[in-house]
Amino acid sequence: MKAKIDVTIFHNGDMDILHASIYEELWKDYCTFKKRAAMQQEKGTKKGTFLARRYYRAALLSLFAFFEGVLNNWIKTIIQERQEFAGVERQDTLKKCDAMVEYCFFCSYTKRPGTFCSLYGYINRYEQHDLALIEHIDGQTLGRIETAMEEFFCYVEAMTALRRFPKPNESTTGLVSRLGGMVKDCRG
Repeated sequence: MKAKIDVTIFHNGDMDILHASIYEELWKDYCTFKKRAAMQQEKGTKKGTFLARRYYRAALLSLFAFFEGVLNNWIKTIIQERQEFAGVERQDTLKKCDAMVEYCFFCSYTKRPGTFCSLYGYINRYEQHDLALIEHIDGQTLGRIETAMEEFFCYVEAMTALRRFPKPNESTTGLVSRLGGMVKDCRG
């Protein structure tokens, strides 16, 4: 996976090199929108409430984009290992979640006690373009969705070698190292 690289060179010659995957960027977007929504909500004004609702909607959309991005990346990864999952790639998110749970069973031969019912309910509402979910999103509901997604991610990560935030691939890592080396060479 390639990473986004951001290089900042300061007036004094110091350099800051940041690199992050799109998954990290989406997660940071979600966290920023959620934080801004809470700040606006705390104001207790009409404008604050209006802006809080706007930020909560943006947070919800970012959270689902993050979840779907990680899930799609995991599906692509497991298809390389197990071709029987190849058809899942074009399925809806719920089918992909089921495939991940099945893959976890293959990896650990341990069945998960219970299900991800609340997560599946939120995904179903989101995928059916239920605007009521987006229209009425608030901090509590957003927190419950985040918790349900977190439980799913933790389960998959505990049962497999898959990770939400994969390390950048070699081409990105090499570029960051070369940039860092160039700065050291220039500064002596």
